[in-house]
Amino acid sequence: MKFFVKCIAIILIIVLAMGLYDTVRNGLLNGDGYHPVTEQMKEVMGN
Repeated sequence: MKFFVKCIAIILIIVLAMGLYDTVRNGLLNGDGYHPVTEQMKEVMGN
C-alpha cells in the first residue's frame, strides 16, 4: 500500500513540475507574463 501511495505522490510531483514548466515556457514565449496553471485548468475544464 505504501508503495502505491509513493507512486501516486511521484506522479503528482511530475505532473505539477510539467505544468509549472509549461506555464513558465508559454509565458516567456508569448511575452504575456505569468499564466497560472489554474487558468490553464479552467480552460481545459471549459472546453
